[in-house]
Amino acid sequence: MISRTAILSIITLAAVSALAAQPGPDWRLTWADEFDGHALDPAKWRALNIAWPYNGEAQFYRPQNVAVANGLLTITSNNQPFGGRPYTSGRIETLHRFAQRFGRFEFRAQLPSGQGLWPALWLLPAADVWPPEIDVIELLGHEPTRVYFTNHWGTPQDPRSFGTSWAGPDFSQDFHTFALEWWPDRLDFFVDNALRSTHRINIPRDPFFIIVNTAVGGFWPGYPDASTSFPQRLRLDYVRVYARHLDNESFEDPGQGQGSHLAAWTRFGNAYTDANQPRTGARAAKLFGNFTGQPNTSGFFQSVPARPGDRWSARSFWLNRPNDPMQGQNRAVFNLEWRDADDQLISFESVDALDAASTPNVYHQRAVSGTAPHGTASLRVVALFFQPAMSPGAAWIDDITLEYLGHCPADFNTDGFLDFFDLDAFVSCFEGLACPDAADPDFNTDGFLDFFDLDAFLTAFDLGCP
Repeated sequence: MISRTAILSIITLAAVSALAAQPGPDWRLTWADEFDGHALDPAKWRALNIAWPYNGEAQFYRPQNVAVANGLLTITSNNQPFGGRPYTSGRIETLHRFAQRFGRFEFRAQLPSGQGLWPALWLLPAADVWPPEIDVIELLGHEPTRVYFTNHWGTPQDPRSFGTSWAGPDFSQDFHTFALEWWPDRLDFFVDNALRSTHRINIPRDPFFIIVNTAVGGFWPGYPDASTSFPQRLRLDYVRVYARHLDNESFEDPGQGQGSHLAAWTRFGNAYTDANQPRTGARAAKLFGNFTGQPNTSGFFQSVPARPGDRWSARSFWLNRPNDPMQGQNRAVFNLEWRDADDQLISFESVDALDAASTPNVYHQRAVSGTAPHGTASLRVVALFFQPAMSPGAAWIDDITLEYLGHCPADFNTDGFLDFFDLDAFVSCFEGLACPDAADPDFNTDGFLDFFDLDAFLTAFDLGCP
């Protein structure tokens, strides 16, 4: 058997410096179409085949006007009569295939132009009712440098809407990124990753599906005239949908029916929300003791999937409010808990959030981070309030965020650093001497313990942490 010293020498000579870890986004991709195939994916989209009967539109939507090639989806609008209509065009949608409530909906597209053209990237309820509706962007072809953002609500008999617009470049000349960030309390509209408008009234709360189309004619854009050239094309590079790692981070979502506004969080003890002095929005969470005369705990948590080697960071803001200040030995903490497939606690990271000595009337930022140990199946973000006796007081918390910092399987001892100690830990485990947190030296998971595992570990160490 080759000696442990020799193995360490081989690894040390071959390894290169690990890449510095880079913070990841606090969004996770939930759905996407990059249009890399040769036809529209029927599992993701349906293409309509109908003479659209609304808004005074003059086109017949045909599947033949939708094509996928060279990494793009193209909707072609033509002045060719069909089905009793003077124009044909295309409309695709994810109805009965994909819908999501809240999150980021992002499109990269080049839009058509010309009098009477009306391209749109928009959302409708999965229940297939109207209103509500969110128009991520609409463009009127006679004005190709302006996009419109609109939120619709009300009833079919009494529809209401609020809209804004933004003037920029000619959107028919190149590709641009259009995005909606849909929060429980607002709609943020982006063009080329810059915030262009925010709507804060009548925010919908149901899952919505995605629609991409070009209408021809209608009461709003008017109709094509002698200046309009055909064919016109809407080109779509991708559609990507994201969600936050945590839902209801700022406690603005009341959930279904009456409740504490802690929708998506599992609460225990005295955990509620409160409209007094939120950091942002209309509410913050409030924790206080149960006054049992014995040590007790209140709090709430939310879990997300995780795997060994995942690196995570969570942030929150805590307030010691003068009207109900922390007293006695009461204290609050903010934790990340690593849990196994049976939801049993493996280990946790913790930071003290508040106690009686915390400066009142200001929000204190608290952050905690760590690397998921071996055996991790989920990560739990936890806010806790400890009441050792009967002291009064409460802790306010707002704006919890969770960031995925990347996967680092070569951090074998899961201490958050990639260094010689990981090499030593792997070799010790490989030789059967000691394994950190029940680590598995079968690094390539082929069922055999051999030098292929050594090579796999070395490759991962070489790549470093993201």
